[in-house]
Amino acid sequence: MTEHPLDRQVSAVPEGDLRRARRALVLVGIVAPVVITAIAVGLILAWLPELPDPAATHWGVDGVDGFGAPVIYIWLAVGIGLGLPLLLVVSTLAMARGQWGVAARLLGAMALGLSGFSAVITTGSVAIQRGLEDATQVGGIGGILILGVVVLLALGAAGWFLQPHVHPTPAAALKPVHLASISTGERVVWMATATMSRGAMIIIGCAVVLLVAVTAVMVVQAPESAWVPALTLLIIGLAFAATASFRVKAGPDGLSVRSQIGVPRAVVPLDEVVSVRAVECHPFGEFGGFGWRLGVDGRTGIVLRTGPAIEVERRGRGRLIVTVDGAEVGAAVLQAYLDRAGAPSSRDATVEGGDA
Repeated sequence: MTEHPLDRQVSAVPEGDLRRARRALVLVGIVAPVVITAIAVGLILAWLPELPDPAATHWGVDGVDGFGAPVIYIWLAVGIGLGLPLLLVVSTLAMARGQWGVAARLLGAMALGLSGFSAVITTGSVAIQRGLEDATQVGGIGGILILGVVVLLALGAAGWFLQPHVHPTPAAALKPVHLASISTGERVVWMATATMSRGAMIIIGCAVVLLVAVTAVMVVQAPESAWVPALTLLIIGLAFAATASFRVKAGPDGLSVRSQIGVPRAVVPLDEVVSVRAVECHPFGEFGGFGWRLGVDGRTGIVLRTGPAIEVERRGRGRLIVTVDGAEVGAAVLQAYLDRAGAPSSRDATVEGGDA
């Protein structure tokens, strides 16, 4: 039997492979950062009595431009070197569940790399201030930054290769819904709302809180640079508002997916639909996360939660997949129009779907 291209999807992982991958992620993304951060904190604690007070805590293009209590380096080492890896790994484990993919492996590698980067930057910044009477006497940290980036890349690569490459099993299509043929003169439209999952909202909320904290610290320590995290926070806020909820419509005009604020939107005219089906979608395994995504296989995903989705094969373009409750009915409406001969006319009917 010949395999249809649409059947090659990332989905569930064999239980043994999943356990092995999750165990490797914890070792690489949590255990190793704990050890690295503990060493960094130990060195900083040993060197704190030798630092000037206040110590240099921020460098600009012209040298030191920010000062603070030396103990701040302890919090930086723990917050960045361990807090960020914990956030990456815990969110990965929460989102991946029975699925796995390249994104999970990459986030584990990033967690290890960030831990090493933090250790180099914090301990290096403390080391070059040992024995100084005044923090203004300290030189630049360009060499430390370069070393930090080298360590980040090296540990990131090590974290990637220390984790296994798992092979997901193909996803089966959902049981199709058979819709009675749409006769000439009849118009059927299916509509539903797709909203982001609670887990994804919690993760985004944590990221926003972290950015707010970073912005507050920079406002105090280096107000001239506070615009960077503030701008990042604004961009994330706008992106979240644009991709948290979509209105999905299937009917005689094809498939339409529009953000609740109007943009972005995707429209697939009926004459561009090659085939349609309802599938079980795993956004994290297939697209590396939630929102408006591009898959490594060329698919476009408007994927807000794990669950049923409408998948449309488009003529001349990659496939579009949209997670939404009632996907089986929406796919059936599109299929009925594909099967129908003749043009629609005046008599209308609307099928409302549930909120995803």
